[in-house]
Amino acid sequence: MNGAAGRPAAGKLFAQLPRLSLSLLPLPALLLFRPLAFTPRQCLILGILLVVIIWWVTGWVERTAASLVLLAAFFLFSTAPAATILTFPRSENFLIIVLSFLFSQGISNSGLTRRLFQPLLLYASRSLGKLMAVMALASFAMIFVIPQPFSRIIVLVLIFRDFWDKIELEASLRSTLFFLLFVYSAFLNMTMRRGDLILNHALLTMGGVSISEGDWLRAMALPTLAFTALVTLLFLAVFHRELKDFHPPASDIMAVPKEKLSGKDLRNLLVILLVVVLWALEDLHGISGTVIVALGTAVLFPLGLLHLSDLRTINVKLLVFLTAAFSIGGVLTAVGAADVLFRQLAALFPETFSLRYAALVLGISMAMHMLLGSNVTTMSVVVPGLMAAGAGVTTEPVLLFLIYLGICGHFLFPFHHVLLLLGEGDGCYTSVQTFRLGLPLTLVTLLCGLFLYLSWWRQIGLF
Repeated sequence: MNGAAGRPAAGKLFAQLPRLSLSLLPLPALLLFRPLAFTPRQCLILGILLVVIIWWVTGWVERTAASLVLLAAFFLFSTAPAATILTFPRSENFLIIVLSFLFSQGISNSGLTRRLFQPLLLYASRSLGKLMAVMALASFAMIFVIPQPFSRIIVLVLIFRDFWDKIELEASLRSTLFFLLFVYSAFLNMTMRRGDLILNHALLTMGGVSISEGDWLRAMALPTLAFTALVTLLFLAVFHRELKDFHPPASDIMAVPKEKLSGKDLRNLLVILLVVVLWALEDLHGISGTVIVALGTAVLFPLGLLHLSDLRTINVKLLVFLTAAFSIGGVLTAVGAADVLFRQLAALFPETFSLRYAALVLGISMAMHMLLGSNVTTMSVVVPGLMAAGAGVTTEPVLLFLIYLGICGHFLFPFHHVLLLLGEGDGCYTSVQTFRLGLPLTLVTLLCGLFLYLSWWRQIGLF
C-alpha cells in the first residue's frame, strides 16, 4: 500500500519538474551575464530572490517552504547580520500581530458581534442603499473591535452569511454583495494605521518611516473615504444588472424579536470595549498598544473567551512568510545590490517632484503589484527601491503613501489582495467578478492618486 500511495506523489513531483527547472533559470542567468556589473555574491542573492518570488507568485513551491529557502540562502550566502535577516520577529509588530490573532479569536468566540449587528442589518435591508451603507459602516467600525484583518473579515462574513440566509437572498446577488463587503474591508483598512496590522505596519517598517496613528489618519482617512465612495459608484455601474434584483425581505422576517444580552455577555462586552477604547486612544494616554492588547488578551483566558486550543489560530506560516519578506530590503542593502538597483531606478525620475514624478511612482508600484501579486511581496521589492530613488525629492510620507496606494488601492484578480483571495477561496464570489471591477479600478486608482490624494496632502502641508 505504501508503494501505491507513493506513486501518485512521485508522479506529481515528476510533473512539476519542468516548471520548477524553468523557475531556477534566473539564478544561472544572473551568474553568467552579471548585468549592471553586479558582483558574483550579488548575482547569487538576486538570483535566489527572483527564484523564490517566482515560487511565491505561481505557487509552484509551497509558500512557507519557499520562504525558508530564502531565509536559509540569506544566512548562508549574504553578508547581512542575523539581526537584519530577522528584522520582523525581533520587532514589536511581530508581537502585536501574534497577540491580535488571539484577541480577535476571543471576540469571535464571544458571539457578540453577530448578535449586536443583526437588528441593524434587518433595518438596513429595507433598501439597497441603506444595506450598502451599513456594510461600509460595519467594515469601518470593526477596525476598532477586531484588530486582526483576517479575523475581522471572517467575522463579518459569518454575520452577513447568517443574514443572507435569514432573508433568503438570491445566489447571484449574495455573491455580488459579498464581493462589495470584501472591497469595503480592503479599502477602508487604508484609512488608519491600525486598519491592517500586517500591510500598514509592513509598509512603515520596510520604508523605515515612523508615522503616528494621528498623522496617518490625518493624511489618509478623508481621501480614502472619498476614494471608497468613488469605488462604490464604479461598483454600482459595473454590477447594475445584479443589484437591480434586490428586494426588501418579507415582513415576517423583519418582525424577528431582538435577542437580549445576558449578564455574562454584558461583562464580556464591557471588557472588550475597554481594551478597544484604550487601544484607540494610544496617542493620548501614551500606553503602548502592544501592552494594551497583551493585557486584554490575557484577561480573555479567565473570562472563558480564550482557551489554550485557540493558540492554533496563530498563523505560523504567515509569520514565516512575513519574516522572509521583511528581510529582503535589509539583505539587498547589506550586499550592495540595493545601491546598484536604486541608482538605475533613480535615473528614470525627474529631478523635482511633479505629477509626472507621482505618476511614475504609482505606475511602477501598480505594475509590480500586477506582476508579483502579493501586497507584502510587492512592498518588499518596491518600497526600499522607490524610497531610496526618491530620497530628498519630496517628503518621506508622501512618497510612502503613493507607493502604498499603488500597491493596496487596486487589484485585477483575488491574488492581488490577501483579503480578496480569502473571500474567493471561501466561495463568496469569483475571480471573474474581481476582474470586472478591477480593470476600470486601475484607472480610477491612478487618477485618484494624482488629483485626490496629492491635492489633500498639499492642502494639509504634507509636502
